[in-house]
Parts: sequence; structure tokens; C-alpha cells
Amino acid sequence: MMFSNRANRWWLLLFVSAYLISPAAFSEVTVITDPKFSMPIANVTAAVGRDATLTCVVHDLGAYKVAWLRVDTQTILTIQNHVITKNKRIGITYTEKKTWQLRIKDIRETDRGWYMCQINTDPMKSQMGYLDVVVPPDILDYPTSTDMVVREGSNVTLRCAAVGSPPPAIVWRREAGDNISLQDGEQGK
Repeated sequence: MMFSNRANRWWLLLFVSAYLISPAAFSEVTVITDPKFSMPIANVTAAVGRDATLTCVVHDLGAYKVAWLRVDTQTILTIQNHVITKNKRIGITYTEKKTWQLRIKDIRETDRGWYMCQINTDPMKSQMGYLDVVVPPDILDYPTSTDMVVREGSNVTLRCAAVGSPPPAIVWRREAGDNISLQDGEQGK
């Protein structure tokens, strides 16, 4: 019989020692181990409007409980399989009291930040994972220039403003794809 972890080997040694001293006085001993995280929470990147899942894997949970919290607001999101927050986009799934998945539906830019998986041991055990939210680029109507007609050789000022996360890079090109020479010597940026 193989005994893979330290607690089981200790129990076997105790059993053999007790049996050798007094076979009739043998009693079973239960060893309680503290829960532990088996791996770090992976950081997740999701686009606005999509769903995201942060996963926390805990071994030897026993009677302890797992909770998910939003770190920056110190909001308790879930405890065990119960959703505490009133945010209907938050959900929790778990398998075999081992893998706890915080699910956030319809991701918003405001969901970006750190999330904590916490075990209610004394002292408390926790680990964190980061949710990054990407926002597709969007060209702003103002102060972006509208169509212009100018004489060849004349100066013209063109403006383009865009938002997104990460911030978009703006590159200027002619319709044929050729670079535009700018006054400060840069090429189309």
C-alpha cells in the first residue's frame, strides 16, 4: 500500500506503533490538514461584452469556506456556492469542493482590477488574480477632422482622436497606402 502524503505516512507510523505496544488498545486517529492553494490564480484578459472566469483551486478545504472578493472596493462577491453581491452578472461554480470559478458575464470596463480568492482559516489565506478588460478602438467624431478639399501644395491640418484599451495607435496613410510626410519629419504617426 502506497502512502503518498506526509499525513498518511504519519498516520501509518502511529498505527503501527500503537499496535506493537498494545494491539487491544488501538484507536483510530484522524489528522486534519490545513487547506492550501494548489496553483496561483491566472490573470485573465477579456474584451468588453464577453464573459470572464477566474479560477481558484483549493486542496484539503475541510470545513473551511472559500470566498471571492473584489479587492479595490473590498466587496464580498461570493461565499462558498452563494452569490452575495446584488450584481446579477456575477456567478460561482465549483467542483468537488476543490475548484472555485468566479464567472463575470458581459464584462464592462469597470470590472478591470484585482480579485481575491480567500479561505477563512486563522490566519486567513488568500491569493489574487487580475482581470484586464480590453476595449476595441473607437474614432471620436470630435476633434477628428471631417473631409476637406485643399489645393495641391497647400498646408492642411488633420486631426484624429481615438479611445480604447489599450490606447490605440493612430497611423496616417494615403488611400493607396503610401505614407504621408508630416511637417516634423515623422512618417504618418
